[in-house]
Amino acid sequence: MVLYENGSAKNVFHFFEEIARIPRGSGNTGKIADYLVSFANGRGLRNYRDAKDNVVIWKPATPGYEKNPAVILQGHTDMVAEKTPGLPKDMTREGVDIYTDGDFLRAHGTTLGGDDGIFVAYALALLDSKDAQHPEIEAVFTSDEEVGLLGATALDTSVLHGRTMINVDSDDEGVFTVGCAGGMRSDLTLPIERSSCILQAYEIVISGLAGGHSGAEIDKGRANATKLMGDFLSSLSGIRICDLHGGKADNAIPRECVAVICAAADPSGAAADFLAKMRERYGDIEPDMKITVRETAASLPMTAESTGRAIKLITSVPDGVIAMSTDIPGLVQTSLNLGITETRRDRLSLSHSVRSSKENEKLALAKRLEEIVVSLGGSYSQRGEYPAWEYRKTSRIRDCMVKVYRETYGKDPKVVAIHAGLECGIFSGKMPGLDCISFGPDNFDIHTTEEHLSISSSVRCWEFLLEVLRRL
Repeated sequence: MVLYENGSAKNVFHFFEEIARIPRGSGNTGKIADYLVSFANGRGLRNYRDAKDNVVIWKPATPGYEKNPAVILQGHTDMVAEKTPGLPKDMTREGVDIYTDGDFLRAHGTTLGGDDGIFVAYALALLDSKDAQHPEIEAVFTSDEEVGLLGATALDTSVLHGRTMINVDSDDEGVFTVGCAGGMRSDLTLPIERSSCILQAYEIVISGLAGGHSGAEIDKGRANATKLMGDFLSSLSGIRICDLHGGKADNAIPRECVAVICAAADPSGAAADFLAKMRERYGDIEPDMKITVRETAASLPMTAESTGRAIKLITSVPDGVIAMSTDIPGLVQTSLNLGITETRRDRLSLSHSVRSSKENEKLALAKRLEEIVVSLGGSYSQRGEYPAWEYRKTSRIRDCMVKVYRETYGKDPKVVAIHAGLECGIFSGKMPGLDCISFGPDNFDIHTTEEHLSISSSVRCWEFLLEVLRRL
């Protein structure tokens, strides 16, 4: 099948079709790495492959560009491999079946892999080209981005000498990303003791909240069900907590929290009053908020002292937006989300997603959580830390791309930073002084079987990329 027959982008779609035949779901990147190494060797291009299936391919500068600084072109090889129920396709062994639908590329019953297959296709077309003008190219193909930026984290960046990087992993044409939050998971553990009591047990459920992603929706003012539960329990006297569970993921704002308590009086009236106050506070943001109370059987409750410390911990930890950016209007700079809360026989555990585009603020917020839990007799640990990609007030690559875009499209691009993690953050953390930017063509419904990539946008972005490289 010929996806696109004319113009400079013909080879882009040729390579896109070739890699579509290769199974390359996250964790299954060996065959695409094999293909890339074979591609490079077949063209006499120096290349490097590591144990994580990261691949780097070098192409020398074209005549006249030998003294210009090298440019890193970067993206990831893995895709989210999803299929419709019942589709007889083994995505660990088979590629995807792509087709054209007007201006779009789609796949029959599966994810397309435009995220980030379009980068792979651009890079291969550039490495294969005999006409493009450019400085030395260091094409960096990372693995397993979709499951935690694992390839970028593992890559030995000492093999690279460029300090200008173009990442092709954005999904909106005309939007240039120039910064992202760093983050970590912060785990708080509070030892608890239990003892029996003769009080009636009640199950309290706070539910119906909007929830959302702790990066994209943290600034929407949405309620955290676990934090609400802490506030409600702190308003009751003489209670003992038996069980407390809230949230399902560190990076999702909890929509529901369930507590089982022992109490001398039915808390239903207090719950109704609390709900009224919270509905007034949150208004249209949380129209479906509910609190239900029912009698239940009790498990062994915490002691009164452990109950007090547990409530103190939940109500003391900060949550939500901590600071907004002074460089980019409307951008959340620092935030955290109490994502998962659970009790075990001898402990209460809280897991947070901490984010900041300022490394010092991220670390300070983590330290604040540690101080709170340690003051209550608990312990702190962290995992999955990744660095912030901090906005650069001076950027040669940003200035060049904005200028080329303005001249090509007759309008200004959107220059944004996001409150989430990107591979650019990993590279920036490893390579001091790295000047990088992320862009890409229009790709819709990514990570779903409805994913579709705009052909015309892909062509425009390819031609735009060639012009940027010609000017660098």
